[in-house]
Amino acid sequence: QGLAQAILAQAAAGPVWSPGLVRMPARTRLAMDVDGAAPVLLELHGRLLRLVSGRAGQHFQGLAAAAGWLARRGCRGKALKAMRQLDVVAAWGRHATAPKGGELGADNNFMMDRAGV
Repeated sequence: QGLAQAILAQAAAGPVWSPGLVRMPARTRLAMDVDGAAPVLLELHGRLLRLVSGRAGQHFQGLAAAAGWLARRGCRGKALKAMRQLDVVAAWGRHATAPKGGELGADNNFMMDRAGV
């Protein structure tokens, strides 16, 4: 438990976001608010992944895998759950497009219509 919490605290220490961090051509810019929470979350994801990888001395295919590695070594607690959730958020952020967002909205409307909500 202590190791996972220490890793989260160390990764979150100091400024997480700087305006020059995300620079993409307009044609490839993700469909997200680059002035909002998304860059902070993506930067935290990268910092945590590099931190755990460095402590473990190995590469992980994402924070969920890193959290699994920590759990197998006896770490427990909310920090591991947060790492897994952050990995999902980062995956959505990496693959965010206007069509994907529209499809999710349409699916959500269809689901609620079928449920009578």
